[in-house]
Amino acid sequence: MHELLHAQGLGRYYELARGEVTPVASAPTVRSHTWLEPLIEQAERSAEGTICSLTLDVQGVHCAACVWLMNETFARQPGAAEITVNPALGKVRLLFEKGATDLSRWVRDVEGFGYQFGPGRKEASKRSLELPLRLGVSAALTINVMLFSVSFYFGLAPDGDGVFALFTWLSLALSTITVVVGGWPFFNAAVRGLRSGMLHLDLPIAVGIALVYLMSLVQMRTGRGDLTYFDTLNTFITLMLLGRFLQERLLERNRRFLLDDDGAEGLIVRKVEGEQLVTMRAPKVLEGDVLLVAPGDVVPVDATLLDAAAQVSTDWITGESKARQLERGAPVPAGSFNAGRSAFHVVSRTAFAESALVQLLRQPPAREGRAPEHQQLWSDLARKWVVKVLLVSVAGFLVWLPSSFDEAVNVAASLLVITCPCAIGIAIPLAYEITQTHLRRAGFFVRSADLLDRLVKVKKVLFDKTGTLTLGRLELADPAGVEGLSPEARAVAWNLAVRSSHPVSGAVARALEGPATKYALTATIEEVQGQGMEWARADGRWRLGRAGWAVPGSTEEATLLSRDGALVARLETREALRSDARQELGWLKDHGYDVWLISGDEPAKVAAMAERLGVAPDHALGGQRPEQKAETVARLDAADTLFLGDGVNDSLAFAKALIAGTPAIDRPVMPGRSDFFLVGEGLSPIKESLARAAHLRAIVKRVLAVSLTYNAFAISLALLGKMSPLLAAITMPASTLALLAITIVGLRAFPRASAASDNRLTQSPSLAGVRP
Repeated sequence: MHELLHAQGLGRYYELARGEVTPVASAPTVRSHTWLEPLIEQAERSAEGTICSLTLDVQGVHCAACVWLMNETFARQPGAAEITVNPALGKVRLLFEKGATDLSRWVRDVEGFGYQFGPGRKEASKRSLELPLRLGVSAALTINVMLFSVSFYFGLAPDGDGVFALFTWLSLALSTITVVVGGWPFFNAAVRGLRSGMLHLDLPIAVGIALVYLMSLVQMRTGRGDLTYFDTLNTFITLMLLGRFLQERLLERNRRFLLDDDGAEGLIVRKVEGEQLVTMRAPKVLEGDVLLVAPGDVVPVDATLLDAAAQVSTDWITGESKARQLERGAPVPAGSFNAGRSAFHVVSRTAFAESALVQLLRQPPAREGRAPEHQQLWSDLARKWVVKVLLVSVAGFLVWLPSSFDEAVNVAASLLVITCPCAIGIAIPLAYEITQTHLRRAGFFVRSADLLDRLVKVKKVLFDKTGTLTLGRLELADPAGVEGLSPEARAVAWNLAVRSSHPVSGAVARALEGPATKYALTATIEEVQGQGMEWARADGRWRLGRAGWAVPGSTEEATLLSRDGALVARLETREALRSDARQELGWLKDHGYDVWLISGDEPAKVAAMAERLGVAPDHALGGQRPEQKAETVARLDAADTLFLGDGVNDSLAFAKALIAGTPAIDRPVMPGRSDFFLVGEGLSPIKESLARAAHLRAIVKRVLAVSLTYNAFAISLALLGKMSPLLAAITMPASTLALLAITIVGLRAFPRASAASDNRLTQSPSLAGVRP
C-alpha cells in the first residue's frame, strides 16, 4: 500500500496522518459491487440536470488524511463535481456528471487502499445528537447560575431593592431547566434500571440530583438564596453529562467505523431473466432462479453450477480453508463465495426461506445485559451509595433538629451536596474513555459499553481457525526449499504461478517473487482445468500443478514443478498463520488463560494447527458444525469465555460466549454482531485488552477508595456544621479535579512490559505501520 500511494502521487497522506496510522491487514480481497449499480442508476434517473448525487457509507475512515485521500482520488475522476466526506458518521456524498463518471471504478480503486463502501444506511443516532445538546444547554445555564451565586458569596444580601430576590428566583428557574434537560438521561436510565431489577451507576447520580434540588427548594422558603446549592447542583449535572459524553463518544465512533449490518437484506444478487439481469435482495430468491455470481459475490442458497468450472470458498460457512474447484452440475453450498477471477452461473435448488443462511443471518437478541454477573460491582456500589447518602443526610438532619430546623435543613442539604458521586460521573468514565482510546490505537475497537467490565471475568479464550488464527491464504510449508532452484527454474515457476488464480499458485508466486523475477509477456501458457499450468518452451514442457499430472505416476499430495515429466521441485503448502499467533497464544497460556481451538475444518487440519500453535490436543476440536460450535461454547462458558471468530458459521457461538469478537471486518454480518473487532494482522490486541481491563479495574477501585476517604472527611465537617454552600461549591470541583488527576496518572503507569506492544510491531515488514 505504501508503494501504491507513492506510485499514484498520494504520498501527502503520511504528512497529514502525522504518524498516527492504524494497523493494516493484508491486501484487501475482491469484493462484490452488485449493490452499487442500481444505486448509480437511481441517482442518474432522479437527477434534475446533468449533476447527480449519491450518498454511500464508508468503513475505515480515521482522520484528515483519509478524508484528503478520498477527495484527491475523486477529483481525478472525469466528470467529478464534488465530494463531501463525513468521518464522524462514516458517510460520503458524491456529486458527479451523468454518464461521464465511472463511480464503480473509483469505489474499487479506493477500496484498494483498505476502505470499504456500502449503501447509505448510516444515520446519526438520536442519542448521539441529543447528548451534546443537553451538555451545551446545561453548561450555558451553569455559567449564569454561577454568576448569580458569586454575587451572594461577595456580599449581596436581602434588601429592599429586590435584586437579591430576583437573582434567587432566576437561579431557581435556570436550575429547574438544567435538572429537566441535563438530569433527564440519568432519571430515565435509573427508572429503567429499577424496573428491570438492575441497579447501575445512574441511580446514585439521579438520587443526588433530585435530593439536592429538593433541599434547595426547602432552603428557599426562608427567602435566603445564599443558602441554596443551585450553583453546585448545576455544576454537578454538567460534569456528569460531560462524563457520559466521554463514555459514549468513542463507542459511537467505533460502531460507525464499520458498515451497517443489514443481515439477509444486505445480500444482493443478480437474477438472469431472459436477456436481462435483475438486481434484487437475497430473500426474494426462489427455487429455479438462475443467478449470476461475480467474483466476491456470495451464493445465498443451495444451488447447482451451470458453467463448465468455478472456484468457490466455503470458509465463511464451514471453516474449510481450501478453496473448492467445481465442475458443471456440482452442488454449490449456500454461503459459498466466488473465489475465482470470473463470474459463473448457478440455478437455485431452494428458495431463500429454506436456505441454511437464514438461521445464521438472523439478528441475535441484544447482547447488553446478557451476563449480569459482571455488573455486580456497579450494582453493589449503586445500592450502597444511595443508602449511605440517605442515611447520612437523615442522621445529620436529626442531630441538628433540636438546635434549629433551619440549621438541620442546611446540614442535610450540605451532606447531600458533598456526597454527590463525582467519581462515578466523570473520573471513571474518563478512565474508560482513555483505555478505549489506547486499545483503538492498538487495533482493538470496542463496540459494547460494558466490554471492559466483562474482560476482567475472562478465563477461557476460544479461537476459530480459518481466517481467525490464519490469514485466509496459503504459504509454502518450507520456503527454504525453493532457494536451491536455478534462476531459470524460479523464473519459469513464477510465470506459471502468477497466471493462475488458484490459492496454491498465489503462495508459490509470493515465495518466488523477487527483484530477479521478470514477467514473460509473450509466453504461451495454458491452464489445464483442475490440474495446473503448463508452458511448452524450447527447453521442454514445464508443468506446475497436481502431482499425478505434473509427474505421471506420482501419488503425492503436494504441488509439483516438473520438466518433461521429471520432478524439479516439491512445493508443499500450508495455511499462513497470523505472524504473532503462536507468541500470543503462548502469552495467554502463561498467564493462566485456558486456550481452545474450535473449527469447522477437518479434524486432521485442526490437530495439525494446534500442534503448530502449542495448543493441547484435547483443546482442539475440528469438524464442528455451527450448532456444534454453539453447544461447545455453551458447555465451556461459565460467564468467562472470549470467543474470536470470523465466519457466519460462528454466529450461533457468538451468542453463547460472554464476549465475542472478530478480526474479519472485510466480511459481512459478523463485525456488526461482535463486542469488539480487530484491525490489522496481529493478535496482540487480545492480550492488550485483557491487561488494560485488569489495570482499569485497579484504577477504578483506587478512585473509589479516594472518593470514599474524601466523603468521610467532608461528612465530618458537615455534621459539625462547618460546611457552607460556598465551601461545598469549592470542595466538590476540587475533589473532582483531584480524582481526575489520580485517574490520568494511574492510567499512564500502565505496565507496558506485561501487555502487548503496539499492534504495528507485529505486522509483516512490508506493511508495518501503514494504514491508508
